[in-house]
Amino acid sequence: MIYGDWIGRWGRARPHSEAMVDAITGTRYTYAELATEINRMAHLLAGRLGVQKGDRVSCLSFNRAEYIFLFLALSRLGAVMVPLNFRLAQGEFLYFFEDSKPKALFYDADHAETVAGFRDRSGIESFVCFDRGDHPGESLPELWDDLSPQDPPQVEIGPDDPQLVIYTSGTTGQPKGALLTHVMLSSNALNTVLGWDMRAADRTILHSAMFYTAGWNVFTLPVFQTGGCNVLVRSFDPDLILELIAKEAITTFFGVPTMFQMLLDSPGFEETDFSTVRFLVSGGAPLPRELMEIYLEKKKIRIWEGYGLTEVGPNCFMANGKLGTVGHPMPMVDLILMDDDGNPVPAEEKGEIWMRGPHVCNGYLNKPKATAEAITQEGWFKTGDLGRLDADGHLSIVGRKKDMIISGGINIYPAEIEAAVGAHPAVAGAAVIGVPDPKWGEVGKAVVELNPGGSLTFEELSEFLRDRLGKYKLPKYLAVVEELPRTPASGKIQKFILKKKHGGPDHE
Repeated sequence: MIYGDWIGRWGRARPHSEAMVDAITGTRYTYAELATEINRMAHLLAGRLGVQKGDRVSCLSFNRAEYIFLFLALSRLGAVMVPLNFRLAQGEFLYFFEDSKPKALFYDADHAETVAGFRDRSGIESFVCFDRGDHPGESLPELWDDLSPQDPPQVEIGPDDPQLVIYTSGTTGQPKGALLTHVMLSSNALNTVLGWDMRAADRTILHSAMFYTAGWNVFTLPVFQTGGCNVLVRSFDPDLILELIAKEAITTFFGVPTMFQMLLDSPGFEETDFSTVRFLVSGGAPLPRELMEIYLEKKKIRIWEGYGLTEVGPNCFMANGKLGTVGHPMPMVDLILMDDDGNPVPAEEKGEIWMRGPHVCNGYLNKPKATAEAITQEGWFKTGDLGRLDADGHLSIVGRKKDMIISGGINIYPAEIEAAVGAHPAVAGAAVIGVPDPKWGEVGKAVVELNPGGSLTFEELSEFLRDRLGKYKLPKYLAVVEELPRTPASGKIQKFILKKKHGGPDHE
């Protein structure tokens, strides 16, 4: 079995090498110790919960060691992890349960109230809480000591078997579960190791939420593949990150531009020793050149710009690019730029970024039409992003073909928010546009047309949406207009007009 058991192999080959530092509890794991914990979790899944190859298991939790155990144990069994976005409103989870049909749900005590609220409507057989207490289902700590530390029975796993389902918002408003296979995740890890010169001595901080692709792929799984060490934290905290960079001799770190700004703004930035850091990588949104120059001046470290998507990586380009570019494609990435008619564009011309290779997902769960629209018969994935190749083959990201807001590195699709805003009884029509924000880069602004006699305040809209949308999706501003600009023929809202007239953040 070449898939699914990276930790077990390192546990036998390098049993005493440090694999993970749990900075939340202060626990340290060698590869042998981490392999043992994964074995225990695998026996719980297969023996007590009856999880078999192909079954899906969800997780609703902040970052923690048990989350890592769960994913890697499922991988050994050929079962599939479906991580859930803890930022969603309670009512939003039912769609994911109906779509992915998980056999079991693991969760932490912080989300016990949410789980209790949807438990009877979820259709899920088993619930397991990572913490002790009077919570729905079973308590993992009460079961743990009785679980076997021995290797579970081996399961035959093929390259195209799914390993992880990461949900991405869609332009239609309906989230899509990207099917990330064993070969895809392995190829992304190998691309990262080769393209960014990852080493067994590398140490990184796992701070990204694990329902995002970055939580697993930048750099968690690549570091595990090299036999390096992941330092686990509950969530991003700039002061803690700076402390750990020095304390744990961190060699590489990933963040979105907002995070690098928060580190810079922290009182501890100036005195933090970055001497062990080999490189920093920024992704999720364009990196301001001024921010890059400050790190280069103050810490003598270049922040490399990465590019990728949940469906194709996300580490698709090597850190050797000129300023303002993301560099050359990774070793196992084919790249082509296409015009609107599906024809290649010449060098220096703008085109849609298409990619092909073993790092591409197997499409979307239960959505054959969306899969066919995104992936050609020849295996090219259409990213919806626009790029330009220079004469030396460096790629620059120049725009988005999709209607999307990137806020703090998180993709937010206006169509989903527009549907929720449009459900308000006072609203006749709604559009959501991105407006500049000094901290998050972009935030959403709702522009609404009201029904005759209707009225709506920002506070009323926020209260209406509170249980319908995750907090991070809520519009931060509201503009009320007499009439939304529409095209004469199709009646589509002309957002370019709204952005020109209402692109500022103020309430109107």
